[in-house]
Amino acid sequence: MMIGAAAAAAALFGAAVYGATAAVASAPAAGANVRVTVDQGSSYVSADRLAGGSYTDGVLSRCGADRRMQNEPTLAIDPRDHSIWTAGANDYCTVPTAGDAWAGFYRSANTGGSWTDSLLPGYKGDTSAQGTSSPLAALVAGGAIAAGDPVMSWDSQGDLFYMGNNFNRGLENGASGRTRDNTGTIWVATYGPSNPADSSTDGSKYLRTVTLTKNTFGNGQFNDKTDLNVDPSTGIVYASWSDFHGSGCTNIFISRSTDHGATFSPPLKISSGICNNQGPSITFGKAGQVYVAWQGGTGGAFTKAPGSVNGAAFVASADNGQTFSKARLVVTYPAFVSSQFSGNGARECGDSPFNCPTGQTFPRFDLAGPYLTADNTNGTLVMAFQVEQPSGQGQIEYVFSTNGGASWSAPKLLAPAATGHQFFPWLIASGGRVSAIWYDSQGDPNYSVTRAPCNSAGGQTSACLNVRYAESADGGKTFGPSIQVTNVPTNPNYEQFGGRLVPFFGDYLTVAAQGGTIGAVWTDQRNTMPGSDAAGDNDGADVAGDPEAGGTCTSSLNACFDGTGGLDQNIYSAVITP
Repeated sequence: MMIGAAAAAAALFGAAVYGATAAVASAPAAGANVRVTVDQGSSYVSADRLAGGSYTDGVLSRCGADRRMQNEPTLAIDPRDHSIWTAGANDYCTVPTAGDAWAGFYRSANTGGSWTDSLLPGYKGDTSAQGTSSPLAALVAGGAIAAGDPVMSWDSQGDLFYMGNNFNRGLENGASGRTRDNTGTIWVATYGPSNPADSSTDGSKYLRTVTLTKNTFGNGQFNDKTDLNVDPSTGIVYASWSDFHGSGCTNIFISRSTDHGATFSPPLKISSGICNNQGPSITFGKAGQVYVAWQGGTGGAFTKAPGSVNGAAFVASADNGQTFSKARLVVTYPAFVSSQFSGNGARECGDSPFNCPTGQTFPRFDLAGPYLTADNTNGTLVMAFQVEQPSGQGQIEYVFSTNGGASWSAPKLLAPAATGHQFFPWLIASGGRVSAIWYDSQGDPNYSVTRAPCNSAGGQTSACLNVRYAESADGGKTFGPSIQVTNVPTNPNYEQFGGRLVPFFGDYLTVAAQGGTIGAVWTDQRNTMPGSDAAGDNDGADVAGDPEAGGTCTSSLNACFDGTGGLDQNIYSAVITP
């Protein structure tokens, strides 16, 4: 039965709903877990060296040794050569030399079997021709030394488009802690083939970076939460982002490039009529249709007014992204968010001053979707999002549309589980298959609906989180049983940020696909060395080198943590065999 937004919302709040099992020829399987970010006993290469040059510098050398954090991974597979994979992440290997995190760029020429690690040009300390010619170099010189929120997509001629933002951390502007002075920009970089006639060189030559919009200093305005996708039927590159304000409505903008990323159109606002917006997700129909979904809400800038609701906002374009339909919430749901475990509304909890009344330790996980994909083989759109069930459990739910988003199915649980929380869904459709991935704490011996993933009743944390995968063979109407992708569970709660006081695990993971080639990337803590603090809070979240655990590492700006491994958070990848 197909239903509209109001009926979908009503269905969600009724009795529990469960997804049926799809008829699939065989169960999928996950391959070996491969470490993408090798920042110990190795070296990062420059964009110049990726294309056959020789440039290097102290920042790159240091990145090969410092065992720092990487999170928010993106992944894209080359449509003309499925053995070429590219990934990116927030890479903190630049902290000791450049002072903040930057955008990591990682390339594999053997289907994710091994990786070459590098950085997007323009970071502080980059004197290469690629770096000094980047528009980011001037922003870095002005203090916007950080970069993040990486997303990627390929076109059909060997070009890889890499989107993110760069920024400074900002100073409070006035009395409100919500309003900060930020500089920086949204950017899209292009990597092409070193030899256009040889697909094995696709995405190896840095070509350019262009900026799409800038933060407005003094207005508490910040561009964040990006998405980028290339329409395979037209080659048009679409980039979308969230425009946050200290007060007032957050907006969603989109821009497009019809010249392979050389220039982009002026930003077009597509979220009018909805106030609390973030996290756009772009996909395409068969003939120039562009669809965008994001997390939206009513009730003012912070969705606080009585009767306000959260849900999946949606717009469609029938003219290659030149105009869009009016934004509307097509399904509403109570978002599963980390703040429900803090006891004081905090997004994350750690040591003082980030400690919370519940005594739990956890990173934020409040970007609740939706993630959108189009299965043009089966003629469907599919969205997934993380929902707080009536019990308090976090589960991934999904809806589908067979009429271009005019109406949507009732929400169903994608992978029903009796225990554990699920969060950060990501979808991709390819070859008549919809692939879904997410973080999952099922099997946690300390699981409770009142506790964040991998927390015990006594406030101890443990390694209980895994990545799981499921697929649909009927356009996302039903999904088959899920499988575990990770071969080692991870503890997402290590206090590696905020002066070793609070955890951060990023806002997403990624599944990518071309034809029957499917890959996944995720943030992983298996290499993190813990520190014991039996005489203190004994939360199991302290890291080796932290003075709280008896170490001597008082700053992340020096080499101390290199030897301890306490900050060794990494990106891992795996091949999924359908």
